[in-house]
Amino acid sequence: MTKTNLIELDWDSLLTPEDLSTEEVEVHATLIANYLSNITIDEGIHSTIPKNITKVTVSNSLLETKDLALDKISNDQLFEYFQEDKVKIDSTILFPKIKRINHLFWFLHNLSTLNIRDSKLLISNQDELSIHFHQLIESALFFGFLTRVKEENNIYLIPTNVYEEFMEQPTEQQYPLFLLALAHNETVSEVLQVQLNDPIYDNISREMVYNILVGDPNIQQESLSSDEIKGIANNFRYWFLNIKKMVLVD
Repeated sequence: MTKTNLIELDWDSLLTPEDLSTEEVEVHATLIANYLSNITIDEGIHSTIPKNITKVTVSNSLLETKDLALDKISNDQLFEYFQEDKVKIDSTILFPKIKRINHLFWFLHNLSTLNIRDSKLLISNQDELSIHFHQLIESALFFGFLTRVKEENNIYLIPTNVYEEFMEQPTEQQYPLFLLALAHNETVSEVLQVQLNDPIYDNISREMVYNILVGDPNIQQESLSSDEIKGIANNFRYWFLNIKKMVLVD
């Protein structure tokens, strides 16, 4: 299927907006179809899969934020976060394409309040979901918060041990754990460190970020175009600013 970049659908919504033009509807449908054609789903019966099913009806309440009294840290302390041991990512998982990394944090936080422990999650309103929801799920898979399986034609999302640990913490302690999950990926860690070391983020920094992304196994597996990789590089600037706003000393 041909990829389309006709319109940048930059929504802050987990559901497809109702007021789209005909062209936007067609572009969004193509984006979803492309996404679904690229994902890999584990199939089969596994003894470790929870038997309990929790049905989740997605709404934008999963992106709601609250004021957090987080301990601020220095650039050097954040740099230390990124020295964590790295975890190899399954190369078939799509590289995160979300623009705002804190959307993933609040999504995980709010989802965890729905009593999803020891459950496999079944999304009940699949047909209403936006590409933003799918990209958040792929990001949660990439950073080890969820796994995905298919059983009897149903696709389930399963919280991992990393996510279970996240759920056990008060909200103020969840964000540091979230940062550690980001730091466990070598590519993400290196890209964020470029910005820590060069707060101006000039053309040289952008080129460094692009070159790091080009070498990422997941991006290579997906055969992304140069323009698509540049788009991910631009997203990382927003990621860094999101993180800075949350935890870095002004």
